[in-house]
Amino acid sequence: MIFVTNATQLIVLLAVQALLGSMATPAWTALIGDLVPSLRLGRANASINLWSAVGSVTATLASGILMISIGGSIHQILFIPLIVAAFCGIASSLVILRIREKRNGEKLNLKQNLTSDILKVVSHARRTPRFLKYCYVDGVVQFFMSISWPLFAITEIRVLNASMLQLAFLSVGQTVVSIVFQGWAGRLADSVGRRPLLIFFRFGLITVPLAYALVPDINTLIIVSLFWGLVNALGAASATAYLLDVSPQESRGSFIAVYNLIVGVITFAGSLVGGYLSDFTIGFFGLIVGLQIVYLVSIVGRGIGATLHVTLVETLKK
Repeated sequence: MIFVTNATQLIVLLAVQALLGSMATPAWTALIGDLVPSLRLGRANASINLWSAVGSVTATLASGILMISIGGSIHQILFIPLIVAAFCGIASSLVILRIREKRNGEKLNLKQNLTSDILKVVSHARRTPRFLKYCYVDGVVQFFMSISWPLFAITEIRVLNASMLQLAFLSVGQTVVSIVFQGWAGRLADSVGRRPLLIFFRFGLITVPLAYALVPDINTLIIVSLFWGLVNALGAASATAYLLDVSPQESRGSFIAVYNLIVGVITFAGSLVGGYLSDFTIGFFGLIVGLQIVYLVSIVGRGIGATLHVTLVETLKK
């Protein structure tokens, strides 16, 4: 991003980054499933998320201090943090090379994997009812969640008049609470089960658009958002564990890729719907009421999706 000079270049760069990231996500998740026993998936995911959050907070604070101390133009302020981030990203990728994975002895046939194997995976996924049901249930939630995503920044800036410092507190506060409860959430996912945590996680997220629609000021939102840190800790410990449980062991990478494809398409559509719908409602009813109408749609949809999670089957084998 150091050499980006306009919005078009930034969009292209982010698209390339998303493409490369989408390749890594199924492989990383499947690797966790291969290396960690099912009975410890909750704790393992919680531990990974814990240290990821610690690193994120540390990096955010360090880059903030660094940018303040450097001063100068925006380009000068961002140059060193972005360079450090690039080197850290490369280093973390190289560390993965030291991890040994299980091998099935088959050679990769690129042509086959790009054609017939894709159809085979989709066909196999359709014959796996628990995986298919989870994709359907989670897809409903993801669609109505993404409807409200474009509106959060509008509410924070134009309605609540939040400062940069307050937005930082809003983000860091959730992360710190999530870090505190990660270990407990992981143990809970491996003892009580994935399903109860998933249900609480999805019902808990209904409060997000509700709070953005009703809170009178940014400070109240910061306090309410601390609850979301707990909710996210429970979700991080249970969602990936449940997805790995319902994916066949020999096809985890492919199944997770199918799941990510479904969620990606759904959230893309949901964000577009939310953006266009808010443009219409704001133009017709004004800023605050227009936003509240779209938040209401998201609240109702999230409630339906959360209720559907009650129909999921517990996957933890005790």
